[in-house]
Amino acid sequence: MRDHKIQKKRSDPTSQLNTFESISYKQLLKISLGRCFVSNSCLFLFVSCLNATFFLFNALQHVSGVLLTHTHTRTHSLNHTMAASSGCDLLSGSMQLASSERVPGGAEPDREGTGERAPPPGQGWKLILDAQVHRKALELQQRKAAELKRKREAGEKLERRVAVDMLASDWFTPDKQTAHTRAYLLEGLLPTLLPGLEKLLTEAGNRQLLEERTPGGQAGAEQEFNPINYLAQHLMRNHPKICPSDPSHPYTRGLRQVLQQLKEEQVDLEDNRLVQLKLQVRETREERVRAERVRSQVGEMRKEALRAQFTEWSLEPDQTLQLRLVQNALRAFLEISSPDLSPDSSGVQYDRELDSTDDAQQTLKQEHFEEYVFSFIAGLPTDDFERFLLHLSLCAQDHRQEEHRERWRRPFSQLFQDCDCAKTGFLDRRRVLSTLEGFYDGCDESVRVTLHNPRSWPVRDPGELDSTIFWNGPSEAKEKEQEPAGETQEPSPPITASTETEPANGEEGAGEPGDPAGDEGRPPEERIEIEETDSDESEEGGLDLTTLGLGECCLSQLESQGRLHKVTVPADALPVCVCPLAEPDPESLGPHRGVSAFDHRAMDLPQFLQLLDTFLGEAAPDYVVQSLVGYLRVGYRETEQERLMRLEKTRKEAVLAQRRLALDALFEKCDNEGSGLLERGELERALSRYKEGAEGGAISRAWQCLGPPRPSLTRGDFHVLLQAVISELPPEGGQEGGFDRLLQFLGESAERSLAERSRGAKRRKWLLQIHRAALTGGASLEPVYRAVFQTLHRDAEAHGNNKLISASIALLEGNERLRYTACTAEDAPYVLNKELTRDMAKGVSFTAVDDGKPVHVPRVRLHGNVQFWNTLRPDEERKGSFVAVPLRDPCGRAIGVLGVDTLREPQERNIFLRHEIDFYQGVGNMFSLAFQHVLSLKNILCIVDSATSWLYSRAPSVRSVTTYLMEPAGETGSDYTLRKMMVLDSQTGRSRLLSSPASLRRRDHLFRDYLFKCCDSSEALSCVAYGEQRVAVPLRDPGGRALGVVDLSCGQQGALRPHERRDLQGMVRMVQAACCQLLRETSGLARPSRLLEAEGAGGEERVALLFLRFMLEDLRGCVRRLDHQSFAELKSYKDPPPVVHQVLRAVLLMLHPHGEETPEIDRWSQCRLKVNSDLVRKVLHFDPTARSVQVEREDLEACLAGIPRGEVWKHGSLPAEHLYNWVSVCLSLLEQAEKLRQSREPAPSNSDTLQKDPPPRQATGRNLMPPAAL
Repeated sequence: MRDHKIQKKRSDPTSQLNTFESISYKQLLKISLGRCFVSNSCLFLFVSCLNATFFLFNALQHVSGVLLTHTHTRTHSLNHTMAASSGCDLLSGSMQLASSERVPGGAEPDREGTGERAPPPGQGWKLILDAQVHRKALELQQRKAAELKRKREAGEKLERRVAVDMLASDWFTPDKQTAHTRAYLLEGLLPTLLPGLEKLLTEAGNRQLLEERTPGGQAGAEQEFNPINYLAQHLMRNHPKICPSDPSHPYTRGLRQVLQQLKEEQVDLEDNRLVQLKLQVRETREERVRAERVRSQVGEMRKEALRAQFTEWSLEPDQTLQLRLVQNALRAFLEISSPDLSPDSSGVQYDRELDSTDDAQQTLKQEHFEEYVFSFIAGLPTDDFERFLLHLSLCAQDHRQEEHRERWRRPFSQLFQDCDCAKTGFLDRRRVLSTLEGFYDGCDESVRVTLHNPRSWPVRDPGELDSTIFWNGPSEAKEKEQEPAGETQEPSPPITASTETEPANGEEGAGEPGDPAGDEGRPPEERIEIEETDSDESEEGGLDLTTLGLGECCLSQLESQGRLHKVTVPADALPVCVCPLAEPDPESLGPHRGVSAFDHRAMDLPQFLQLLDTFLGEAAPDYVVQSLVGYLRVGYRETEQERLMRLEKTRKEAVLAQRRLALDALFEKCDNEGSGLLERGELERALSRYKEGAEGGAISRAWQCLGPPRPSLTRGDFHVLLQAVISELPPEGGQEGGFDRLLQFLGESAERSLAERSRGAKRRKWLLQIHRAALTGGASLEPVYRAVFQTLHRDAEAHGNNKLISASIALLEGNERLRYTACTAEDAPYVLNKELTRDMAKGVSFTAVDDGKPVHVPRVRLHGNVQFWNTLRPDEERKGSFVAVPLRDPCGRAIGVLGVDTLREPQERNIFLRHEIDFYQGVGNMFSLAFQHVLSLKNILCIVDSATSWLYSRAPSVRSVTTYLMEPAGETGSDYTLRKMMVLDSQTGRSRLLSSPASLRRRDHLFRDYLFKCCDSSEALSCVAYGEQRVAVPLRDPGGRALGVVDLSCGQQGALRPHERRDLQGMVRMVQAACCQLLRETSGLARPSRLLEAEGAGGEERVALLFLRFMLEDLRGCVRRLDHQSFAELKSYKDPPPVVHQVLRAVLLMLHPHGEETPEIDRWSQCRLKVNSDLVRKVLHFDPTARSVQVEREDLEACLAGIPRGEVWKHGSLPAEHLYNWVSVCLSLLEQAEKLRQSREPAPSNSDTLQKDPPPRQATGRNLMPPAAL
């Protein structure tokens, strides 16, 4: 057993080492030798050797670890020496230490009374060895460091004392073929050979062997001295391995430097990878230094250019420049350089991000300007920097011109105030234009060239001009322009340069600030006549809304919506389609606060200033401006009767405007849930109690004005009803007093509790967010969908007992199919893009569409007529309620369904209450209005695309066309921004919608202020911006207010050619007509009219043809007005100009495309015979989009290609001009109709006005269960 334990310990080396301290020597001998018998002397000798071996091994192991830690490889040889020399000392010392460490009781005494504990038994010798080795290692390290320091100091002293021999540099040559040989010689031979040669020469000199001797002289010394032996002895005695070369030798030091340089330069030497890396690093460093030097030089040149450019700006009195101007110039350069038509290119990038500042007073001095601009453009390429300097110069020029115009506006504003003596805020447009015509006619020819003709565009709006002007030749157009456009004017006073003229005798502007559209665009059956009150009955002035019981809340809401301001709509223009909340005028879409409405009869201050700016142009001298101010102050006159009539009409319009505001506030108070409808029965009961039923007969007659009875009243019906009630009531105290009393009575009847008012206020705020999403969404329905679902979820949490709801929106396609275009996110896999048809036998949604009112299903599981799209849900979990709310356009036609359900609500009480259903009606009504607004914007962009494509083919001088749409800015909508929506591709001639349209703020784009001025005045203008001639054309709604602006660039050459200018005017006129017609149809103010066969498809196909259709209709009218004398000119030609023959040939090819008639029209004798009344009749009735028309487009295009547009215009033939334009428009319609037929789907939509938003998107937010669809 004991032997087994010993054998087990023997197998473990660690256990064997620990055993030596606890067993006796004899036992150790037995372990080592087994059971052999030995003598005591042998035993003692063996144990001594074994013990010494053990301690030697342990010491070596410990010493090697310490040395590796402290001195690494420097003291590795010291281990073996110390261990070998002190092996016996270690043996005896360790035995004495082992005996001294044994303390009775196992206590561990302190070491020398220091309080430190003694090391554990058997470990003391290790500490002593560690201390000794560590001390010796430190000594070696210090000696080595001292030696290195001594050598370094000696080398530095040697360098200072002995100079390097520069002759050694001759060994360095760029020859790579001998690099290896020279490196060998420099490293192994020359450091020894050259000092030997030097000593050899010295010895020879001492022996006087270097002197020339005469023949026959002494030769004994030469025979005793052998230079070869001397040199060989020197080389053997100074071998590099035995005796290193003297480092103090100058030539040797030079050889070492040459060798080091050779190794660094000649990188193809063997084993020279480190040298290669060093060389690469050095080359990189040198390249960086060189680039930095070049960059520094370029930076100094650029700073010098910026310093010179600073003086081009119009500076402040303290010689500083406004920071916002610099930032606007930097931002404008980014915008101009951005590749709108190439999304893959990033364009110009500044070195740091450009931030905007709100401090308009912050200025920059010249040095600050230089540093600020340089921090952005330091890294621009040279070409971009040159373009940037040119851009800064153009911006400085525009700024100087704008400041010059600003000085003009001060006297112009004062002139407007002087002419508007009654302070109505309007002047008569026709009278102002007539005065400008008199001033223009009285100027010299040298002054006229700096002014714009007030009888032509852009001073006059294209709608004010005769349509034949756009299609006439130069002679006819000039005659038309010379005709007086206004009424007969009085003799004009002489033009002088003095502005000190007598003011007007109390007259004011005779403009009529009424509705620009009036009733001219409405069908006769849709006009509403309202009896106006007499002046004697309206002397009470304006209304006090606080006396109507509406409260301060309604007043503050009206003020925040911008509706308590001067309204310029006529008395007979009642709202037909109005938004339930903060809604724009029925004929106005988009942001219009602060935007002037264009009126053919009147103009306000912004329009007056813009008109004078356009009239004066860019180069009008100051004395002409002063003369114009004096001329207008004297020439603008109106009679006292006209002034009184204007005051009376303005006062009536103000009273009617206040009535509308009061009726809107009362409607919102009665419609607390924001449904947009009022119950007819509740309103009848409230009116029956007025004056305790004494006015029942008058109220009954007023109800008949609404026509057939309807269960609910819209906002427009409410306005018409109360106006009719006021007109039927007896005039006790005047109609204004009766109106006040009626509204006060109805307001008191509609009083709500505090909780109901609070709920209604929150809901109105949420509905406004849907309306705002449509205005700021960039013509996209995605923000509208998101706002609708967020509103529904907020209301369910706040006023629906925190129910879990799901929602979806389905749009009607035709009359038999509903397509789900949006839903909550969790519903997308089950509902999105699904179709519900009438033949599916389950259609609660179609019931809501047909009845026009919401359908509420309290228990969907028990109903049996509800379509469940999620078929994975078990029947027992199909609990909840469902509401289907119909969506209708302003004309009352169904366009879709809004569905809301509570299938995910776990509570049993999950039905919808009455006030929730009313609110869902309001959400549906607001979504319908938002949908129509987005649809209208898309249709407007489509019209502009068609118009710009037509203009691009006829006016090559137009370089670029950019379309912007107006959007409100800020929560209050006090200002607006311009969103860049579409740009013209100069390669294809078609416009492209931008995927991420950017927004332009006025304060960040001061050098594009002409766009904002165009929107402010709703009038076209022409100016120079960024060195290019620019034309800004507003896109107006039927009310005359701007919805957007089209920016046309004509390049740096300047003005357009005469015929291109005519085409541009015609395009502007047709775009305005097409947009107004489209918006009237969308808002229900006009019915769609069909002129072409292709318009019958409706939808986006009709919108794509609308611009060309208006062009064709206008040209038909021009041809209709031609008389026989005009055509007699064509027949009188025996040998006509080629242009005339080609035009008539193209007309006949369009009307008679058959091949057998082609030889006849090629001969003029046969061609002119066809110019008769039958030709005119065919032109007037020709429909190029009809399927029966078969025209050879190739022959027709080839015929038109040989007719230059400018040559037709220069020829001056009126019939040829009209017929040429007619053929080109017909060809464009033919191409467009063919494209639409090719892209038409097999089952086209039967909708007349709807255009879907592609593609449908799902909304985000808190999303619930798939709706119980529809």
